[in-house]
Parts: sequence; C-alpha cells; structure tokens
Amino acid sequence: MTNLYSYYLQVLFLSFIIIDHLTEIYLHRRQLKNFKENQHTPPPEFAHTITLEDHQKAIAYGTSKLQFSIAHLVFDMVLMLYWFPMRGAEKLFSLIPWSGIHHDVMFICAFSLIQILLNLPWSAFSTFYLEEKFGFNKSTPQLFILDRIKGLTLGALIGIPLLYAVIALYNSLGTWWWVVSFLLMIGFQFFLFWIYPTLIAPLFNKFSPLESVELKNGIEKLVEQAGFSAKEIFMMDASRRSSHGNAYFTGFGKNKRVVFFDTLLKQLGHAEILAILAHELGHMKLKHIPKSLALSIIGIFISFWLMGKLSTEAWFFNGHFFRQSSPGILILLFTQAIPLYTFWFSPLSSWISRKREFEADAYAAKETNPIYLIQGLLKLYQQNASPVVSDKVYSTFYHSHPPAFERIKRLESFKSETREGLS
Repeated sequence: MTNLYSYYLQVLFLSFIIIDHLTEIYLHRRQLKNFKENQHTPPPEFAHTITLEDHQKAIAYGTSKLQFSIAHLVFDMVLMLYWFPMRGAEKLFSLIPWSGIHHDVMFICAFSLIQILLNLPWSAFSTFYLEEKFGFNKSTPQLFILDRIKGLTLGALIGIPLLYAVIALYNSLGTWWWVVSFLLMIGFQFFLFWIYPTLIAPLFNKFSPLESVELKNGIEKLVEQAGFSAKEIFMMDASRRSSHGNAYFTGFGKNKRVVFFDTLLKQLGHAEILAILAHELGHMKLKHIPKSLALSIIGIFISFWLMGKLSTEAWFFNGHFFRQSSPGILILLFTQAIPLYTFWFSPLSSWISRKREFEADAYAAKETNPIYLIQGLLKLYQQNASPVVSDKVYSTFYHSHPPAFERIKRLESFKSETREGLS
C-alpha cells in the first residue's frame, strides 16, 4: 500500500510541477496579450491624466518584465524537475560528507547556496539590463555584489542556528517535536519582525527623519490624529539602487515605522505625500500588520502540524522522489515542494491584500482630500512605469494592490462625497 501511495503522490507531484508552471506561463501570456491590445492608447478613464508616451513606456516595461518572467518560469520548471523527479536533491543529500544533525543542516545549506548561485545571473540581468534599459537602475556592480554578500551572511547567521534548533528538537522530543518547533518559530518570527526596522534594514539602506519643516508639520498633525508618533516616519535612500518610488510600513510596538523612499519624496508634492502617508497610517490604524501576523501564524501552525504527521511516513518522502527520510529532507520538501500545492490559494491571499489596500485608501480619503491621493498614485504609476491596464485573471493571482482603474474609481467616489459634504 505504501508503494501505491508513493506512486500516486509522485504522479500528483510531477503533475503539479508541470501544471503550476504552465499555468503561470499562461497567465503571463494573458497579461502580454492585454498589453498588446492596449498599447496604442491609454484607457479612456486615464486619457487626460496619463500621456501616450508614459502609457507606452509602461506597456513596454511591463512587457519586458513579463517576457523575462516567462523565461525564468521555464528555468524554474526544469530545475524543479531536476531536483525532484530526476532525483538531483537526493544525489546532493548523498554527497554531503558530514553525519547526524550536521549532515541535515549542511544539506539544506548546500541546496540553498546552489539555488542562490543559479539565480544570481537572472537577478543581475534584471538589474543591469532590464532595469537599466528603462532608466530605473542606479545600482553598481560593487553594490549589487555587496548586497548579495550581506544577504547571504545574514541568512547564514540567522538560518543556520534556527535549523540546528529545529532538527535538534526533531531528534530529541519524539512525537511532539513539531509543537515546540512551532512555538520556537513563532517567537523567532516576532523577534525578527521587531528588530528588522532598527537592526536589519539599516544594513542595506540609510534611514533618516524627514527634513522639510512644512512637511514635518503636516506629518505631525496627521500622525497625531492617527494616534502615532512622528518619530516613526523615516526617509530611505532607495535612490542608491533604483529610481522607483514607494512607501511601506513595517515593525510593531516601539519599532514600527512608516518609510518613504527618497525617490518618492522627490516625485510628489507635500499634499500628495501626506495623502500617501495617510494610506500607510491607515494600514497601521486598521491593524493590518497584526492581522497579517495572525494569518502567518495559522499558516505556520498548519505547516508544522503536517510536518509532524508526515515526518514518519515513508510514502510521503518516496512520493517526492526521496528513498530515505530525515528532518533535513522534510524541511526541504516543505520549503520547496509544498508551495507548488499552495499556489492555487494565491487568489485568496491577493484578494485579502487588495481588500486591505481599499480599506487603507478609504482611511486616507477621510483624513486627507482624496484628490491628492489620486494625484499621488497617478504620479507613481507614471514614475514607476506601472501599466494602468491589466488582465483580470492575471490580476486575481498576482496583484496585491487593486488594479489602477478600480482604485482610482473608488477614490473618485470619495471625492464626490467630499464635495457633497462641503456643499
């Protein structure tokens, strides 16, 4: 019966490798078709706000990124087929010279390092050709290499001790190892999320308080209304690497921050910056961070529960093309293979994210004049060469933010409400 289960799972897993990647390629091609059909004129809703030149640049940029992504998807599919059905990962496992817990940890480290090195040319091409071609890249080869060295070092300092801890728990606690590992992972995640804004992010970028006195005054008023502190608002030197503009929120407790890219501050007027800030404050005020953490905890719990259930099942390992079992292989399967099964939940996670973006927009529209958020978003679409057209099915899977048309239309309705309130 075990061999039969293994066979069925092998067929299912192989099918998911192929179907998932072909589905993604199909979705990308739908988006490419949408871009081609809309390349000659902006949508009527944006005809007076986005020039034909900007629209066509965004379409060309989006097309190039999609074509690059399709090539990368083909590469990923071939790599997955090698690692699992062709038993490349199993061969790597047998080549690790250490024994015991060190064997499992070094296996995962070796696999991760090979993956990083194989994807390095793709990252370099994206940065120094694709982004350079459209005038967005500001990074240098030295900075690019330094970033990768920092990331690799940080990953090793954080990841290796965590791997040792989880595998040690697996080897020593028996049936309930996964419960303690889950609690360890949650505690570690909270710790990492708490220190990221003040200890990790500054390793890659410089963060400084905003300089403009006029802007500071507007920020202080807006932030106080939301119940936060102006000390939590920072500017980041994103222009060292890219000319793209953005803003984001991160952290919690005393370490929570709203961060503006310096490129965004150069692109927008003060009223538009305050509207963008109000949007980010909306995320904080509406507790989107703790809600995201709660969903993450549920996901991690389910993963560790499944790991506990499957850790002794030979058919599970055989079904993913491993003829032996170990905690290292189990962890590898849950980080590399299981996401193929969860890909089909992407529309749900994207829908939740888009819903929260609408909620943050609604908050910003109440705290500031919505016309400034509309203007700010339109400038960001222009400066980032973000297409304002999108295929609906593609958007359902990939877009964490609402499509431009839907977002602007909803903000226009708030603008109408504002006018009625003033009349």
